[in-house]
Amino acid sequence: MLSGDVYHFGYQWRVQGPIETVYHYVSDARTFLDWFPAFKDVHADESVGPLHVGSHCTAHVTAVLPYALDWDITITRYQPPRLLETDVHLSLNGRFGMRGYVRYRFEPLPGNLILVTNEQELAAERPLPRLLHPLAQAAFAFNHDWAMRQAAAPLQAIVRYGPYGRQSAPVPA
Repeated sequence: MLSGDVYHFGYQWRVQGPIETVYHYVSDARTFLDWFPAFKDVHADESVGPLHVGSHCTAHVTAVLPYALDWDITITRYQPPRLLETDVHLSLNGRFGMRGYVRYRFEPLPGNLILVTNEQELAAERPLPRLLHPLAQAAFAFNHDWAMRQAAAPLQAIVRYGPYGRQSAPVPA
């Protein structure tokens, strides 16, 4: 649990398809440019090969509010196909730094549905005045929810049809 000026975010997707395929796309940032519209650029230290604890990438993200997020992401827990956790450092427009974690949990549901739960906890490196925290939390949460909503349909499509628009077979973990 982080302390100080801490921001909490969460979101859930319900995706129809094999859990291994859903896990593959959500856990591997190298696929984000194919389906996650908020991600504008992703650079992985290892451009090919399996993911593992210690896999690292950087990403540039924009959503609806007028700021950019630069992410530095390292996998800290990799348990296919049920859990992914990353240690993250990010900055808003290169100025407001935050550190924390992003976690995804994957739960099979009836009807070949997978519940993907996103949890994020980020602490500001330089806290905002206490009075501004609720406003910043609301703005950041709005931006996060918008970005996650924009990704839902493309995630479902890539799970169903693959990156080339053909019916997709399960992706090995």
